[in-house]
Amino acid sequence: MDIIFALLVGVIVFCGYLLFDHAILNKKQRETTRVRLALDGSPITEDDDAPIGLNDEPSARAKAMASLMRGLGVTVDDSIRMLEPRFAQAGIISPDAPIYYLFFQRIASLGLLAVALALLLNHAEGLDKLLLRVIGLFTAVIALFGPKLYVQNKIDRRKKALQRAVPDTLDLLLICVESGLALDAALNRVCNELGRAYPEMTAELNRTRLELALLNDRVRALTNLGDRTDMVAFRSLVSSLIQSERFGTSLTDTIRVMSEDYRLQRLMDAEVKAARLPVLITIPLIFLLMPALMLIVLGPVIVNIMHHSNGALTK
Repeated sequence: MDIIFALLVGVIVFCGYLLFDHAILNKKQRETTRVRLALDGSPITEDDDAPIGLNDEPSARAKAMASLMRGLGVTVDDSIRMLEPRFAQAGIISPDAPIYYLFFQRIASLGLLAVALALLLNHAEGLDKLLLRVIGLFTAVIALFGPKLYVQNKIDRRKKALQRAVPDTLDLLLICVESGLALDAALNRVCNELGRAYPEMTAELNRTRLELALLNDRVRALTNLGDRTDMVAFRSLVSSLIQSERFGTSLTDTIRVMSEDYRLQRLMDAEVKAARLPVLITIPLIFLLMPALMLIVLGPVIVNIMHHSNGALTK
């Protein structure tokens, strides 16, 4: 039993160490990128939230994990190419993240499943048996579905944050375009203004403007924005920007219509949530307030009945 808990604690400590090391490496790479890349020739400040370099190499630890998985027959390169779109949609741009994901899914999960099986088959008694069963089931769920649930949760949360930021971003972009700014300068201005209010949108637009400055194909840089977000709003915006880049058409009318549509959509979403509120409140009313209310209403009646029945029995 002690060996099982020691293995479980070891796996948890190892995953925590990987997360801590990944955060430190991320910080160092961001500092290097801020010094090296800037659109206006000056170092990128902390508020710009610049993404990590576009072609960063995995760390030595990630490369060692990839070599180990290749030795065990895992097709690392093909799996990473399949995972890259989902990680981009989740806002995870570190080159180490897909390797850690595969390592946990293909190797570490087997160890967690072994620990879960040992916990489920343990011959304990009473409350200890129930506790071990619960821990075993929880460990098995993490081993089987943990990575997928984590990435999907990141994608859903990021899409909701981007969806909330679309109307304000389009309004500000429209003002910048109408004032005569070019696309790069307009995106830079939008990022400076929305950095604190919508950090997810700022990070996405920052990456786009860096790609516009570094890549030779501006159309490809704009298409990457739609692929990373996988949202209708961004794909419509990208189509309008590409049309403006190719044919020199005006963006103001298109962006104005899109801004009004998505602002109306956000208002409609708020109204839908407000309409669902009475239905959602019904559940706690039934299970929490109704028993207390029935006790208050019927309590005196029950006490009187018990009092009279006791008096009749004494007679």
